[in-house]
Amino acid sequence: MHQGSLTRAAFLSARNDVLANIAIITAGLITAYTLSLWPDLIVGLGIALTNAGAAREVWTAARAEHQAAKA
Repeated sequence: MHQGSLTRAAFLSARNDVLANIAIITAGLITAYTLSLWPDLIVGLGIALTNAGAAREVWTAARAEHQAAKA
């Protein structure tokens, strides 16, 4: 099945949003129990890394589409 970069971006955005929401709720519960700021910091870093990976994946797909359109 052929997927364009926009389709891939929409999928990754929705997936990352679901994972981030679950992680944020979990971190909030752990933070409330332990009164530590580390769960929030770890989840924030994880969200940043996940989104950076998704952005790289979409960028690569878009560049490939652009190169194919030039040919």
